[in-house]
Amino acid sequence: MDPVLIAPGLTLTDVLYETAAVGAAAYAADLAPLTWEQFISPMSWWLVPDGSGRLSKAELTLAEGRDRTVKFNVWYAPDLRGPGGVPCPHSHPWPFESKILLGGYTEDRYVLDGGQVRAETGRKHVQGTANPVGRDLYHEVVELHTAPGATMTLMLCGQGERGTWGHLDPATGSVTPPQRDPFFPERLRALNPHR
Repeated sequence: MDPVLIAPGLTLTDVLYETAAVGAAAYAADLAPLTWEQFISPMSWWLVPDGSGRLSKAELTLAEGRDRTVKFNVWYAPDLRGPGGVPCPHSHPWPFESKILLGGYTEDRYVLDGGQVRAETGRKHVQGTANPVGRDLYHEVVELHTAPGATMTLMLCGQGERGTWGHLDPATGSVTPPQRDPFFPERLRALNPHR
């Protein structure tokens, strides 16, 4: 199969497709099989910007609901949200398990324990492993092990609650609720002319 350009920055290949199809069959069998047509449909993909508008990751969602979300992420950059490289780990509104289908990444993890912050930095996740993330965990993907676009994960998310996540200041242990970025919709539209 020939590579397919979905949008500037996202070209889908048979390697990415075959990896996703095997991942869907193994970990979300009720949503399989993933077809080539479904995989290359431009309306299936969202390109997600970072804080400066550059491509951070591309997402293909197979199922999304209050009790369960299943989505592929193709990573283009680490998930660093703090200004100037300062750690700004985030939590999620749902517990999830990330299956590393292709490539890998390094993650820093932080847990609040009795008002103290416990850090585990430099945790590596490689192809063929799983990364479970509870709702009480704050984390950041700090490094990709591959070139941009060559790491793929499958997120299997449990029941979520909107607004129940935030950012942790590792130095103080304070948690900031999610803040609406007024420029995010504009950045999102700029990366997604195909939608």
